[in-house]
Amino acid sequence: MFRALRIGLTGLRVNQRYLDVIGNNLTNAETAGFKADRLTFSDVLYDSQRAPSGPSASLGGVNGRQFGFGTQVASVDQIQKQGSLLDTGRTFDLALQGKGFFVVSNGSEDFYTRVGSLTIDRNSSLVDSRTGFLVKNAAGAPISIDSESVAPAVATSNVTFGGNLPAVKTGPLAEIQESSNPYLEVQPAVLTGTVVAPGSGAGETLTLNLDSAAPVQIPLTGVTLTDVATDINNYFIANPSSPSVTASVNGAGALVLTSSTQGKDSKITVTGTNTLLADIGLSATPTANGTEAAATAATLLNDLSANSTNYANGDIIQITGIDTQGNSVNASFVVGPQASGFSGETLGELVTAIQTQFPGTTVNLDANGAVQIQSNTTGVSPLTVSLQDLTSSNTGSTSFSAHTFDPSQEGTGPDTKATSITVIDSLGITHTLSGQFERQDDDTWNLTLSVPNGEGALTGSPVTQIAFGSNGAFQGSSLPQIDVTWASGASIQSINLDFGTVGGLKGLTQFGKESGAQATSQNGFEAGSLTNLGVTSSGVIQGFYSNGAIVDLDTLAVAQFANDAGLIREGSTLYRRSDNSGTPLIGQAGVAGAANLVSGALEGSNVDTAEEFVRLIEAQRSFQGAARIVTTADEMFQELLQIL
Repeated sequence: MFRALRIGLTGLRVNQRYLDVIGNNLTNAETAGFKADRLTFSDVLYDSQRAPSGPSASLGGVNGRQFGFGTQVASVDQIQKQGSLLDTGRTFDLALQGKGFFVVSNGSEDFYTRVGSLTIDRNSSLVDSRTGFLVKNAAGAPISIDSESVAPAVATSNVTFGGNLPAVKTGPLAEIQESSNPYLEVQPAVLTGTVVAPGSGAGETLTLNLDSAAPVQIPLTGVTLTDVATDINNYFIANPSSPSVTASVNGAGALVLTSSTQGKDSKITVTGTNTLLADIGLSATPTANGTEAAATAATLLNDLSANSTNYANGDIIQITGIDTQGNSVNASFVVGPQASGFSGETLGELVTAIQTQFPGTTVNLDANGAVQIQSNTTGVSPLTVSLQDLTSSNTGSTSFSAHTFDPSQEGTGPDTKATSITVIDSLGITHTLSGQFERQDDDTWNLTLSVPNGEGALTGSPVTQIAFGSNGAFQGSSLPQIDVTWASGASIQSINLDFGTVGGLKGLTQFGKESGAQATSQNGFEAGSLTNLGVTSSGVIQGFYSNGAIVDLDTLAVAQFANDAGLIREGSTLYRRSDNSGTPLIGQAGVAGAANLVSGALEGSNVDTAEEFVRLIEAQRSFQGAARIVTTADEMFQELLQIL
């Protein structure tokens, strides 16, 4: 009976401890970084009144008989699971997401905590805002943040370019002058008969249909082909008209009729009795047509469609204009058998004479009969060319006004695109680096760079052969580097020019018509003062300076233990290492399994309030059960005393 009182007492004691643990958990449910505890029970030793015995040949086995002495607290374990993150928006409120602890020190001993509520004191030390303990870095030293620090100037060493240079070429272009209409070679209609013996054409009438004019009827009096030719010629002498024909007998003895007109509209058709046509050898081919085709170099000037009157030897064609150098040209081309570079009878010889008078050009007669004069250099050109007859003395004439030389392509300077960017020398002095992209004749680009007069001297410019592929991607350039000697006394500075990756489309490109190429960034900084601080997920404390520089100032330590639950609590959510926790492994967040840092947040308590309330009920009921054991044993004892 006394044993039952003792057993009930053990139940009261352990449930009191159970209630202590639950109460501690619940009261710290809002404590940042708090880790809940869990209490476990175990039974106490037993009184063995009979030992178990095994079976024999005649009897079965018998179990032992033991009486327990109640319960006891077996362990109080820390639950080191991750707590939820609570956003604060404060830079130096830091939460660990994963395994590890911040390391802080009171000057003589290190402590460990999950609460990253940090601040900077007046000595520029980074401290735990709750205790004032110094926060340590990954090297084990206290962290100091100099709020008066200055980021030194960083000289520009790289300038990055991006954007598009136009694929559509508007320059550089060479001036091209071209005859407004092509030259055509024309020939008359020529009707050639067959050789026949003298016939009896006398008394017959020959009808000629010339071009689209009214038919002409010619009475014939002779009996030979020569007589027929004479009759035809005498008719047109007596009756001059256009169109007309000239009749002759060729060396073979055949009658030949030649139209006075030329070209595709020139036509001769003869009609008459079959006997007449047979007698004069025209029965087989009674029709002939003139021809018209693109003039060639061998085309006689008198066979040009523009030629209205045949030239005679000694006639002069004036070649005038202004050459590519701005010099006036005034030369005479003499029509007739070629005796020099300025005479001839063909269109090709006239083209050669033009070429001679306009050095720095290329003169061609194309397949369509057009004369083309192209400057051998690109850019704006004063080039003009004109042809005309010397009308005061010429016999022949050509309508050169129908073939004036007009620009088919204006000479223009190269396509250009200007850009500029501010660069910094080693003293932190800013300078404007100006550049101009310029398209070259081979469709590559040059980039000419400069700095303002008096600020320095630049070598390595222009950068040439900036080329692009058929897909618009950058294909390379000459050495993309310039060197600048500054007048400020700053160090000689080499600047790399980054046009992009060869074959890629992330730097300069060449597409379409639009031009947007420019220097997009550079990596230099002026000297700057500290304006803000930040902490990365790897625990690096970064300083943000007024010049745009971002400097890594220090790295927070994160300690890991083999057994987190073996740490000793010291209050203020601080821990001290123990033999069972193991030696701390000091490192950096996010490395070797260490937690990542979240700036602007704190880790909340991992207490599960609902679970703790359930345990609270369990503790209450268990305590009530133990108390009932005591009261029941006491009542039984009272009954016993009454018997006595």
